Amino acid sequence: MTLDLIYSTALLLALSALYEFNIRLWGERQRAAAVTAGLIFGAICIFGMMHPAKLAPGVIFDGRSAILGAAGIFAGPLAATIAGLIAAAYRLNLGGAGAWVGVAVIATSVGAGLLMRHALRRGWTQPKLLDFLIFGVLLHVACLGWFLLLPTQHLYKLLDTLAWPFLFVLGPSTALLALLLHDLEDQRRARQALARSESMRRAITRASPDLLFVVDEDGRYLEVISPEERLLYARAEDILGKRLDEVMTEERAQRFLTFLRQTLEAGTPQKIEYEMDTLGGRHIFEGRAQALDQLIDGKRAIVLFARDVTERVRAEQDRRIAAVAFESRQAMLVSDAETNILRVNQAFLDLLGYTREELIGRKTSTLRSGRHDAAFYAAMWESIRATGKWEGEIWDQRKRGDLLPLWTTITAVRNEQGLVTHYVATMSDISERKLREEEIRHIAFYDHLTALPNRRLLLERLQRALAVARRNNQHGALLFVDVDNFKKINDEHGHHAGDLLLQQIASRLSRVVRESDTVARLGGDEFVIVLEHLNADLALARTEARQIAAKALVSMAKPYDLEGLAYQSSGSIGLTLFNSGDTDMDVLMRQADEAMYQAKHAGKNTIHLHGS
Repeated sequence: MTLDLIYSTALLLALSALYEFNIRLWGERQRAAAVTAGLIFGAICIFGMMHPAKLAPGVIFDGRSAILGAAGIFAGPLAATIAGLIAAAYRLNLGGAGAWVGVAVIATSVGAGLLMRHALRRGWTQPKLLDFLIFGVLLHVACLGWFLLLPTQHLYKLLDTLAWPFLFVLGPSTALLALLLHDLEDQRRARQALARSESMRRAITRASPDLLFVVDEDGRYLEVISPEERLLYARAEDILGKRLDEVMTEERAQRFLTFLRQTLEAGTPQKIEYEMDTLGGRHIFEGRAQALDQLIDGKRAIVLFARDVTERVRAEQDRRIAAVAFESRQAMLVSDAETNILRVNQAFLDLLGYTREELIGRKTSTLRSGRHDAAFYAAMWESIRATGKWEGEIWDQRKRGDLLPLWTTITAVRNEQGLVTHYVATMSDISERKLREEEIRHIAFYDHLTALPNRRLLLERLQRALAVARRNNQHGALLFVDVDNFKKINDEHGHHAGDLLLQQIASRLSRVVRESDTVARLGGDEFVIVLEHLNADLALARTEARQIAAKALVSMAKPYDLEGLAYQSSGSIGLTLFNSGDTDMDVLMRQADEAMYQAKHAGKNTIHLHGS
């Protein structure tokens, strides 16, 4: 009978291996694991009761107390309760004189196991062999107490044959089973901790922007992890297990091998910066390596973290280039979105005569010359808003007050959201160009001898005068002035004297007309005067024109000093009027010319009005 009890207990211990399978099956799903564990422990109890040690019909002994006690300790309340209910139901189904004593043993085993579980968690006892042995003996002493309820004839036989085997077989068996399950539980926790650690490691490495390489002392890749495959110079699966010289050029592989050996010898983290042709193009990396504390397959190894710093390095390069460009000979200004000056280069300061302290923080409008109206600046800013850029001529004011023409380019700088953050202005001094343009214009539109408008500019002024007359319903006048006896001075005193006379006549005619009028030289000794803004009444306009013509004759008749040569001259003037109905300049020119010749025929030094 004792052997039957030992056999039953051994089977129970062997079948308990199913618990390990359950642990592996469900992993972190604790409730499902508890339910399944309860079913397993219950099934093991049933199996034990199917192969018991029999004291008498209906009175059996098996290892269910050890199983249920261990279930209470390690599987928890839910699993122990399920197992206890299964065992109790089967024991009642077997029936016999010991049925209810058997149920009491089952309940006691479950309760004792849960109490031991609580004591372990509170630290009142330790998961050691001695503690589990004491628990097993006490549990089965309590179970023997329930056997006192058996009928007397069975009780004496129990005490005589099974009491001591019951205590000294099932007590240690309970301890051994508890140690086994405790070990399985420790393994489960270790596996879970390892899985969590591995999961965290994978998540961290994948979330990290860095590449991770583990390379042994022979230069062989043991681990390759990259957030993006494009940052690798080959696919990870094509690199793993290969040596450096198998996937890189000899020169580059030798450099990394040297770095690897330096890291192994140093024992402290080492840094490296390198460029690499990757699957995503050429990239720049910054690496940090550390030797591992343990050997891998009997070889030393390093772990290298490499970060893609391409954008940072190129941004730094761009900033350096920009700094050099900013300090170029071209004047540059940087403002914020509100046009507050943030930065100017030395060329700008030299050009406008300010110091940095006088400009930084002030509005760009500080530099306005007043030469441009509000419409000019409105159009400029509209162009910047629409296209992000404006280019054109601006007159700015130097610190000393004089105005300076600048060819200016203003560019808006936007952020990733498309909002303007800065304005960058580049300026070039175009004073010399403007001066050359003015010289060319003067040559094209002015008489070289008298500096009066020439025929080309005269026609433009006459066209404008006709337009003004039409628009304002006013009159204007055209005067042809010819110098009397001009050939005589050239013949008698030379062309130099003639030139001096023409220059003085030009000066006198310019003084007798109004600011709005034009005095021009057609050529030779012929001058033309355009009078604008005469009275709308024809008679009054005629009078105004005659008065100005008369002043011209008086001025021309005054003596001349031609570098020591005293000379007297006079002029003949032909006059024609125009108003809103006159549109043909050729007709006007011909009328004034004809009137001038009539003035000469009338005796010179006189005025003749066309049509009179």
